[in-house]
Amino acid sequence: MLVTGLFAFGVLFALNSAIHSYLIVSHARADGVSLNVGFYYMANAGGRLLGTVLSGWVYQVAGLAACLWVSSALVVVACALSTRLPRRVLPARDGVR
Repeated sequence: MLVTGLFAFGVLFALNSAIHSYLIVSHARADGVSLNVGFYYMANAGGRLLGTVLSGWVYQVAGLAACLWVSSALVVVACALSTRLPRRVLPARDGVR
């Protein structure tokens, strides 16, 4: 069960990575794409570092189930924060929006 869950996580992680890259570029202003992409990769690396330390600590203190609960809670927080992203208005094509 654990291996199947980790495999599913890996597939979803790969898909999310591609989506994140697209969203970073699509939300960036034309003159700030490289700055936004750089900030994204910096934040991603910091999150991976802190996430590794946090998950190791939670595992040592409370076990695997606690790691999964903390992970789930952080996913909920990420979803809540993503609702505050600005909506991207697409340009009109042939007078149709």
